[in-house]
Amino acid sequence: MISSNKDTQTFGLLKRLILFVFLLGFIFISCRFRQEPDKIWNLRDKIKTLSLDLVGLPYRIGGKEITGFDCSGFVYYVFSSFGIEIPRTAKKQGKMNNSIRFNKARTGDILVFKLKRGWHSGIYIGDNHFVHAPNQNSQVRKEELTVFWVSRMKRVIQVIDG
Repeated sequence: MISSNKDTQTFGLLKRLILFVFLLGFIFISCRFRQEPDKIWNLRDKIKTLSLDLVGLPYRIGGKEITGFDCSGFVYYVFSSFGIEIPRTAKKQGKMNNSIRFNKARTGDILVFKLKRGWHSGIYIGDNHFVHAPNQNSQVRKEELTVFWVSRMKRVIQVIDG
């Protein structure tokens, strides 16, 4: 009976030791493969990602939902998706505070243009490109800031600090 009791104690101790080693190994592996959060998830990059995800959606006069956007409705929708309130029209977006020079523009800034047909806005996504809903005969698209656009740019609005 003494031998059996000693075997039971040894078996119990062995089980605890195996469990301890297993848990220690799991913790070691978890720490080893842990990575820093990806920088893409800062707010400016989230705005860029959402803007690009909306490329291809239809233009709709007065539209501010995924069923269709006009230019300022597109900008309004993207920012409101992150809890940022901005004016609804391109003209009012252009009158917002925090205007900066274009050479200081960063991903997520609002670009405001004066075209023949009126005010127009879009979202700067970096590398001399922006996303906007250009007109009735088109859809949301990514576009290069050509001489045409740069010559008509009236303001760059920095909505996000830093």
